[in-house]
Amino acid sequence: MEKTRSAKGATGILVFLLILNILNMVDRTLITSFGTSIISDLNLSDSQFGLLTGPVFVFFYSIMGLFMGALADRVHRPKLIAAGLVLWSVLTALSGMAKNFLQIGMARLFIGVGESVMAPSAISMIADLFPKAKRGTATGIYYLGVPLGAGGSFIVAGILGPMIGWRNCFFVLGATGLVLALGL
Repeated sequence: MEKTRSAKGATGILVFLLILNILNMVDRTLITSFGTSIISDLNLSDSQFGLLTGPVFVFFYSIMGLFMGALADRVHRPKLIAAGLVLWSVLTALSGMAKNFLQIGMARLFIGVGESVMAPSAISMIADLFPKAKRGTATGIYYLGVPLGAGGSFIVAGILGPMIGWRNCFFVLGATGLVLALGL
C-alpha cells in the first residue's frame, strides 16, 4: 500500500514538473513566435532581435545553469524551482511592458537566469523520486515539455495573439507562472 501511494505521489510530482517544463518552453520560445510583432512594435533591428533570442538569453541561461545545478544539490529543490518560476514569470510579464531593446533585453537576461533553475532541479527530484529502473522513463516524460512547450508557443501566438496581442500574451504567461508557483 505504501509503495502504491508513493508511486502515485511521484507520478503526480512528475506531471507537475512536466507542466512546468512546458511552461518553461512556451516562455522561452514565445518571443520567437511573436518575432515580427515585437520587432515592429519595439522598432528593433534584426540584429537586436537576434541578440534577444540568442546570446542575451542563452549565455545567461547556460552559465547560470551550472550554478543552479550546484545550488540544487544544496537547497530544497521545490523552493528553488518556485523562486526561479517567480523570477522568470515576473520578468515575462515585464517583457510585455517593454518599450525598447534595453528593457526587453534586461528582462530576457533574467528570464534566462530564472529558467536555468528548472532542468537541474527537476532532474535531481526525478532521481530522488523514481527507482533506477524507472528514471529513464520519468526523465523522458519530463522532457516531453520541450517539444510540447515549443509548439505550444506557436499555438499561443496563433490563437491568442490576434485576440489579445503579444504584450497581453506575455502578461497572461507571467500570471500563469505565478499561479503555478503557489503549487510548489
